[in-house]
Amino acid sequence: SPATRRAYRMGMPVPKRPITVDDLESMPDDGNRYEIIDGELFVTPPPLLRHQRAQMSLIARLLPYARTMGIELLAAPTGVRVSRYTQVEPDLLALAKMTDIDDSTGWISMSRLLLAVEVLSPGTRRVDRDRKRRLYVSEGVREYWTVDSKKRVVELWTADSDAARVVTDVVEWQPLSDRDALRIDLVEVFNEVHF
Repeated sequence: SPATRRAYRMGMPVPKRPITVDDLESMPDDGNRYEIIDGELFVTPPPLLRHQRAQMSLIARLLPYARTMGIELLAAPTGVRVSRYTQVEPDLLALAKMTDIDDSTGWISMSRLLLAVEVLSPGTRRVDRDRKRRLYVSEGVREYWTVDSKKRVVELWTADSDAARVVTDVVEWQPLSDRDALRIDLVEVFNEVHF
């Protein structure tokens, strides 16, 4: 709402009423990422260079594989909606190719995600590892990765696990059980981030 935008710009507390996806549509186009989880607004500044390098390095490895599988790989900003009070923008997401996509809505249903990836930044670390993780897992997203380029580690969460698998060497992604898994060398990825 206009009052929410004004309050945010002025550093004032945001009103206590739940924020809706309609409110998101009225947020300024200022380069920040605006997301809501259960009606709570999260504003993230534009990513730093290290974040962008990690994201691009992963795209370079995931995209050719996804195409051979008939999987669509998208990068932020792409809204993923759960309800009127929850819409997030993962850094990367994968879903079965949609022939019935409605571009007019500008968002994707979370139930379609095969993979969601968040590259951690200082301002997003807590939300990505806690609130977003709980959201993705509870909504049945098959895999959720948090990529920590500073620590050179990826945490893999699955819908059927209570704990993350921490990976520092090779991460595997196998969205289709009858096809070979993609193996991503994390040492190479993080070397590209920190060159």
